[in-house]
This record gives sequence, C-alpha cells and structure tokens, in this order.
Amino acid sequence: MIKKLFALLLAITTFMVLACRPKTSTSTVTVQGLKVSVKEVNKGVIENRLSLSGMIEPWEQVMVFVKLPGKLIQNIVKEGQVVTKDQVLALVNIDEIGMESKDYDVKAPMSGVVAKISFDPGSLVSPSVPIMTIMDMDTVKTTVNVIESEIGEIHKGMRAEITVPAYPQRKFFGLVSNVLPIVDPMSHTSKVDVQISNLNHTLKPGMSSNVALTLGRHENVVLITKESIIEKMGETYVFLFVNGIAKRSNIETGYDDGSQVEITKGVNAGDRVITSDVNVLIDGTKVQIRETK
Repeated sequence: MIKKLFALLLAITTFMVLACRPKTSTSTVTVQGLKVSVKEVNKGVIENRLSLSGMIEPWEQVMVFVKLPGKLIQNIVKEGQVVTKDQVLALVNIDEIGMESKDYDVKAPMSGVVAKISFDPGSLVSPSVPIMTIMDMDTVKTTVNVIESEIGEIHKGMRAEITVPAYPQRKFFGLVSNVLPIVDPMSHTSKVDVQISNLNHTLKPGMSSNVALTLGRHENVVLITKESIIEKMGETYVFLFVNGIAKRSNIETGYDDGSQVEITKGVNAGDRVITSDVNVLIDGTKVQIRETK
C-alpha cells in the first residue's frame, strides 16, 4: 500500500513540474545577418591626376643697380607700385673729389611691380649692391618636382590646375612651360615649371601652391568607392551583396583618384558592393541591407 501511495505522489509531482515548465517553440529561428551599407555599381569617367606642391614665383625678376657709386637722394617710386620700362626709379648724387657734383637717374630695366626697396634716401650706394627689385606679376609660375617614373608623361603645353590656401574655393589654370631635361640623382625627380596668367595680381610670389596634372582619362569604366576595397596578404578584393550573402570577389584595379577606383576585373556594372563593415566580413557571411534615413 505504501509503495502504491509513493508511486502516485511521484507521478503527481512529475506532472506538476512538467506543467510548470515554459513551452519551447519548435519553429526555426531566422538569422537575419549583419546590417551593411550597399551601393550599386555604375560606370563613369575617372582621371589619373598627379598632385604636387610648389610655390608661386614671379615669371621674371630683376635687381636694379646704380651705375656709379654715390648718395641716394630720392626714391621716386614706392614698394608695390607698378612701373614701366625706363621709368625713373631713384635719383643718385655723385660727389667725388676732383669731380663736379651731379645727380643722375636710375631707370627701370623692365616693366613690373616694385617688390623691394633696399635703401633709404641719404644712404651710400654702389654698383655692387642692388637698390631695388622689380618683378613681373602679370605672369607667375610655380615649380614642382616630378618623380622620374612619371616624368615621361609630362610634356610642355600640358594643362595644369592650381590651388592656393589663400583662396581655397578658387581654381587657377596654367600650362607646363618647361620640363627640365635632367633628373636629380639624389631625389630622382625633375623640375617642371607651370606658367600662370595673373593679370589681376591675385597670386603673390611666396604663396604655397598645389598643382594638379591630369596624366590620363578613362571613360565608361566600372567605378566603386575606395572604402569598399580590402587589401590583405597581397590580394585585393571586395564583398558583393548577393541574395543576402556577402560574396568575396577578387578584383583588378586601374586609375585611382583618391575617392573612386576603376575596376578592370571582378566587378560589373549593376553589381551591389558592400561599403561598410568590410573588414569583419568573410565569404558567405549572412547580411542584410541597412536602411538609410
């Protein structure tokens, strides 16, 4: 009798425990995957641009010397003044023992802007030291150093785009006027002069400049953003969004303009390339497109 009672109590306890346990679903949990940003691939135009730093210089600069030693009587012009060739710049007095005291004019050897006056009236001057400096400001130049592997693509007459920090929103344009025919054996670079029209004297000698030269242009090519590309272990690849899966695709590249890259193999127009979280993806990762606001 006791055994039957114990068995009954055990059955009742087991039933109550099972009844109180939470119910579990037998349905399969759907894994939605990592949320990523995706961009459809298009074709477009890309340029191979070479960006170089330089400094604005006057196209021509001359120093003005006196013909005979004497005393500077008067500076007739001021710094920053525009002068023309043969215009009188200063007056110098010759007063030597045994010679008649007389004044003579110092004239401008070229047209330009008086960039510097070196002496004040009353100073003794001689032919060995310039009294003024005149610059041609209507035309300026900037000189850049191009590495030898790219110098072969630079030629006289090539168009250049110039920017300066003083006017960050403006672009100036010039032409390659000279490519030095020698390469510096230490730096393996060659000097290239870019001539720039400057009739309003906006560009000032001494300003730092950035020169962009377009070495090539490809049209109707596959382009993707640089942030999509991974380079590891000597391989270059991207991840394509294919039916909710991140599919790795090795690529070959062409021109790179800093923001976009030309793809010559591995990606086609119309493909969808993953642009975010690319460094945590592996081939076959489940992904879903992140909603954009």
